[in-house]
Amino acid sequence: MPPPTQFTVPLYFEYLAILLWATSGAIVGWRKGYDLIGVFVVAFVSSFGGGLLRDGLFLQRLPVVLTDSNYYLLMLAAVVGVMLVGRRINRDRLLPRIVSLIDALGVPMFVIIGAELGRARALELPAVLVVATVSGVGGGLLRDLLVGDTPELLRPGQYNTLLVVIAAALYMTVAYGLGYDRLITAWGVIIAFFLARLLIIRFNWRSRPVSEFEMRHVLEGVTGWIPGWKKPNSDEMVLRDDATDYELRETK
Repeated sequence: MPPPTQFTVPLYFEYLAILLWATSGAIVGWRKGYDLIGVFVVAFVSSFGGGLLRDGLFLQRLPVVLTDSNYYLLMLAAVVGVMLVGRRINRDRLLPRIVSLIDALGVPMFVIIGAELGRARALELPAVLVVATVSGVGGGLLRDLLVGDTPELLRPGQYNTLLVVIAAALYMTVAYGLGYDRLITAWGVIIAFFLARLLIIRFNWRSRPVSEFEMRHVLEGVTGWIPGWKKPNSDEMVLRDDATDYELRETK
């Protein structure tokens, strides 16, 4: 049986993904009112934050940003492009959606690269998933921290991080667990990720804050059939809520 095909990312596609991520980072820096250097730094972190964390912290290898000078030209082009059309960014509602859609092609590619690099280091499956996830979301995490925003990784949103984890797990399961060709599996995962992002963006499926989750509703649904289980009636609940509200008013 021939060995599985080695997966390699087409260089032009990696350039395109980096250009788009640099553009999104430059947009954030421009909207924050940073100067040229500041915008360039935000674009740099957005493009290579995940790779720097993956390579420098987890895999202890030379980061890819140090191996190809064309990356800097792409980031400079993104910064210049944002400066030229910056005044239209806030009025163009379609631009962020276009960037999100094209990023949906780039994110799973870097997830798969991270999974392959982790696998090449003979890491266990949980560690491979961590490396792949960091490769996909690390840039956005560092960018948000750099500009003082709550990282998207921690905010309720459109299940971006969950999709990244699922993509990494799906790739490892199909490519290594089931033994399918890694190149075909990689492109299948990329297409599936992209289609899932299309659906999430189209229907705006979002996660909910934990503060809106009430365990009482879940317990009432689960324990309602247990004999002898006493559910509080509506009058008791109103009285309890009123008492709590009264105590809060007294405290103030």
